[in-house]
Amino acid sequence: MAAEDDVLKFDSHDLNIQVYSAGDLRLVYAGLPHELAFGETAREKTPADAARYPGSGSGPYLSFASLVEMEWRSKDGTHFKHTLDLDSIFKDRKVLHDENPADIYKPMPISGRRPTLIIEVNDRTVNVYMFTSIQLIPKDPNALLRDERDHRVLAYSKTF
Repeated sequence: MAAEDDVLKFDSHDLNIQVYSAGDLRLVYAGLPHELAFGETAREKTPADAARYPGSGSGPYLSFASLVEMEWRSKDGTHFKHTLDLDSIFKDRKVLHDENPADIYKPMPISGRRPTLIIEVNDRTVNVYMFTSIQLIPKDPNALLRDERDHRVLAYSKTF
């Protein structure tokens, strides 16, 4: 993690995969295969899912370990294949957030030390989000704990 000119950058990340209204998701990243909703169709995405903490995932990975090869079946049964190039999506390695740089706790700006990249398949759409918990300088100088705010920012979307 580097902070240059008030821009947070990353050199490693975790990975979380989510699937909604689709099934038989096979995804390979950094040589590691992942399968979700195999033999079934996952439930529909709800508004609560959009704000949900990503939960367990895999990693850390160096940015970027490889292309992401994926295939899945949409809700209507159509089969799709897609390759994600995370290196081009995050070519500048910037941590995506909307905090004021002056408010960020510079010694350890990200709680968990690295962002989580969320790859989401929702029926015929592939979304890539960056999730980070940014640590902030407390507004109260007597506070014992730092403030923290979660950010889930859409970095890429493609509908087939």
